[in-house]
Amino acid sequence: MKTIRIVFVATSILLFCACENKEKSSSADYPEWEYTQIKRQLQRGWNTWDTRSIMTEVYVEEKLGVRLSLVDSGGKENDEIRVGYLDADAALVHPYDHSYDGTYAEADVSWHDINVKMRCSAEGKNLVMLLTPIGNDNKGSLKVRPGKIWEAVKIDGWQRVMPDSFALVAMYGTEVMRGKVVGENTRFVKKGDDDGYYLCSSAEPLLVYVGDAVTIDDAVALLDSRKESFQSADRTKWGDNYEIHRAMQSVLAWDTVYDPTDDVIITPVSRNWNMSHSEVSDVAGGYILFDWDTYFASEMLSTDNRELAYCNAIEITKSVDKCGFVPNFISTIDHISYDRSQPPVGSRVVWTIYERWGDRWFLEMLYPRLLRWNTWWTENRMVDGLLCWGTSPRNGEHFSDVKYGKKHALYESGLDNAHVYDNAEFLPERNIMNYNDVGLSALYVADCQYLARIAEELGRSGEAREINNRGKKMAEAMQQLWSEDDGMFLCRNFQTGERVREMDPTCFYPLICKVATKEQARQMIERHLLNEDEFWGEWVIPCTPRNAPAFKDNYYWRGRIWGPTNFLVYLGLKNYDFPEVREQFAAKSRNLLLKDWLKRGYVYENWNATTGQGDDVFSSDRFYHWGALMGYITLMEEQKK
Repeated sequence: MKTIRIVFVATSILLFCACENKEKSSSADYPEWEYTQIKRQLQRGWNTWDTRSIMTEVYVEEKLGVRLSLVDSGGKENDEIRVGYLDADAALVHPYDHSYDGTYAEADVSWHDINVKMRCSAEGKNLVMLLTPIGNDNKGSLKVRPGKIWEAVKIDGWQRVMPDSFALVAMYGTEVMRGKVVGENTRFVKKGDDDGYYLCSSAEPLLVYVGDAVTIDDAVALLDSRKESFQSADRTKWGDNYEIHRAMQSVLAWDTVYDPTDDVIITPVSRNWNMSHSEVSDVAGGYILFDWDTYFASEMLSTDNRELAYCNAIEITKSVDKCGFVPNFISTIDHISYDRSQPPVGSRVVWTIYERWGDRWFLEMLYPRLLRWNTWWTENRMVDGLLCWGTSPRNGEHFSDVKYGKKHALYESGLDNAHVYDNAEFLPERNIMNYNDVGLSALYVADCQYLARIAEELGRSGEAREINNRGKKMAEAMQQLWSEDDGMFLCRNFQTGERVREMDPTCFYPLICKVATKEQARQMIERHLLNEDEFWGEWVIPCTPRNAPAFKDNYYWRGRIWGPTNFLVYLGLKNYDFPEVREQFAAKSRNLLLKDWLKRGYVYENWNATTGQGDDVFSSDRFYHWGALMGYITLMEEQKK
């Protein structure tokens, strides 16, 4: 077992008295107090909180729960059930609905000679888990283990597991939740005086309940009712866009986890990324949050879940406190990319969330950090009035490892192997690549525009003017990147003054901040976006033009289609009068999302730009939340109408 530092945060939090609450809005710690309340609202009841497996239900207040695993007919056990897990011997999972609060969740799971449908419903202290066989060839077993979920977390709660029932005993023994495993051919395996587990045939229905006693028939009726209520409400709200929102909510809800080491509920990109990058995966699960990925998840969550939207946006932005900027990633136990950031999309997302929910304290909490991040870019990445991607030494010392050069500067771009940077050089004496970057500079101008709105909203007019002026200066400098011959904004080698003729979707980002004139926008769209030899086609838009040599690589950011680049290009299209192009763009994006969602429940990290497949390469996660941006575009487009 790894030696780790675990900080356990007790669930009982001292709150300010009611008379003080009214005065909080004028105090410096009011935003933190509000955020604490939101975290406590989320950290209640049962849900699929454990990142290691979707078949684990956790009662989060006490860190106790019920773990289900699969045991095949040969006795081999699988307790890591995750959507799209690419291990050679992984279970196949088809995810369906998952309400954010755990009221209803459903998935099909297949592994070796086991094929079952799992349906769960939680409300308060009551939990119902029903597993039913799919088909007639089930030969394995289902293993049910009530009790402690995370080995690394010291808790006062405990469990009593007996042949006929089990009990989860809360902290200090003040509360007992009793449960039972109901199913034919169920066998109890004793492990100690008060411990053990249950083995049940996967060929028969299996019911696990905690709290109010139910029969299998009761459970079926309850689950059917919860499913109908959940889907009916969604159909009423989203209408023709029901399946789009369903896909988006499914991937966001299934990817939402509780991290016991940092005491947060967050929505990382996927459970598989959590496990592969965690320092504590074997004892506590762990997590990893990426910069722009998390901001985009926050924005999607804000359509119907204020609390999760706030938690994710706040947790990623708070990382500024440790780095001076929002890092490429943060992970369990202060594992952070201290040398680099990622695309500055935070201010726009925070403003968008604020417009939807209107909580001033949210802006007050994040504005100083967003301002610090905004300033960091010009202090560390600016050459000739424009920005460049880079990677900075920590504590004034250069890293000796060669990987802290161009490779990590590319990581900062978020476009890890983009063909645009194939000929770029990393300048170690300046910690940057030698390109004035179109995409980064445009996103920074947009960041200034939205950050100034936040400052103005908070009554900081002087700061708003200063931020606006900073953005305007860079917007003016960006005209140097316009190539009339090419009809496109292009990166520039600031050492030679030569334009970089390679194009990618980031060349359209000047549309986002309205740097492009109407005539420039027309040329960009008609000559390039709608050009089927470059970016247009049945599936749009590839991160490498179709006629570029790197397109055929079809690997990660070379040739494939990505949700974030489609989304950002769409934001640019919204600013100009090309309604038919915008509608077609939204429809093509939506169709790509639904292509495999409707068949297998997958939401891909990226897609093949020729075939529309998302799982044709190993480097595309099957259930990565920002893939849902492809459908979120349509939700925004419908709202615009």
